[in-house]
Amino acid sequence: MAFIVVLIAILILLFGYYLMDQVDTFVESHAQYANENLSDEYTNSREMKEKVILIYGDNELSNRVKAYCDLQNEMWEFITDINDINTESNYKCLLALSYNDVDNLMISSVAFKIYSIPSVIVLCNNQSHLKIYNEFNFDEVLLYSDNIDRLFSAIKGWVEDAVKDQAKI
Repeated sequence: MAFIVVLIAILILLFGYYLMDQVDTFVESHAQYANENLSDEYTNSREMKEKVILIYGDNELSNRVKAYCDLQNEMWEFITDINDINTESNYKCLLALSYNDVDNLMISSVAFKIYSIPSVIVLCNNQSHLKIYNEFNFDEVLLYSDNIDRLFSAIKGWVEDAVKDQAKI
């Protein structure tokens, strides 16, 4: 009797795996079709918008970055949640600067993979989490230290590089 129950459970799992594989294939094929058929009006309006720096994290470091962007006349947006990302905006980079590693990883990976933000700079607050950060292909992973000036200087360099790269395009 137990053998039959185990056999039925295995069959149900295999059938579920098969169904999920079919759903994944369907979604991938239709997502590609949808991306190829974007209207020219939508594409052109998105290209015409100025590139924006996206900042996540509400702390001294992010406040200094916002002030620096203002000083450099760079457009920036501040978000407190992944749902705050505006799909109509054209972002040049994301700076994930919160003091929470889980939040930084989540925001950065979704922004990179789903929203295709080209440049992601992320703050790693705990050195033991650095290996996890390095598994992603972020442009820069900054290790937190009490020296906010050093972190700010590194971020300033990335903002300046992003501005130069966008000027070439």
